[in-house]
Amino acid sequence: MTTIKRIQCDFYCNGCKQEGPHFLIYSNNVLLRSECAKCGREIPFCEQTLLTLYAQDIVQRILTKPKRVSEELKKDLHRAILTLPARIITKPYRLVKEVEEVVDENKKGKGWNNGKDDGG
Repeated sequence: MTTIKRIQCDFYCNGCKQEGPHFLIYSNNVLLRSECAKCGREIPFCEQTLLTLYAQDIVQRILTKPKRVSEELKKDLHRAILTLPARIITKPYRLVKEVEEVVDENKKGKGWNNGKDDGG
């Protein structure tokens, strides 16, 4: 599942020529953009590069899924047997939803979360 995080830190802004709070916007630990809290200047990171990294991450997760399931079975067979059927059925839906969230977040751009920190 996609995790969108906003982290506040202080940087020098070339827009307002001051040091001050900026928000770093991450999706699944990949930096999407930086936003100046004072002037609103946004520095997006190359969408093509980000989408390439995201695609590589998805492929890696898909390729390692059998190993992770095997480890779950060894660790807690009872729980794995109880949860596996539902997870197999819902995984394609959850994966599509994750990709949609990442694409939607890239489209939102400036004004994300109306400049408010969500504490994440």
